[in-house]
Amino acid sequence: MSAPIPVVVCGNREVVGKPVAEGLKPEYEVTLFCLGAQATAAEIPYILKGVAPPNQSSQVGTGDYSKRPVAVIMGRAWDEADAANVKAAVASVGLPEGAAPVILRCDTSVPVAAQPPAPAYAQELLRRMRAALGKLVRGEKLDGPEEGIVWY
Repeated sequence: MSAPIPVVVCGNREVVGKPVAEGLKPEYEVTLFCLGAQATAAEIPYILKGVAPPNQSSQVGTGDYSKRPVAVIMGRAWDEADAANVKAAVASVGLPEGAAPVILRCDTSVPVAAQPPAPAYAQELLRRMRAALGKLVRGEKLDGPEEGIVWY
């Protein structure tokens, strides 16, 4: 089996983040579950540079920052402004062309059957995340609102 693919997951509740991080295994490794939009924008530049953020918003994740994440996966509560802030934080690092992680933003136009913190909510988002990550890894095109941000 090949090494797991590193990703960062962002949301508002660890009670959802923990089962998502576990559910992405073994194919994907959640290096950090960031709590909230501001925390993610502050933490992602450190992660992309391969160092631990000085003030991590969560202890969920492996903490292995030696490999750059291929995706930053945003939870359902995140809006366009939050995605723009994270995208700007990614751009601030100055990575070479094609090295920046893709931002996966939850398509809120797709209804969910359960609300957080219900376990069914995490499972539903997990299914959608895995489908989008699979397409990303296979090099398939993903739809999104703008360059560098795609829907899941």
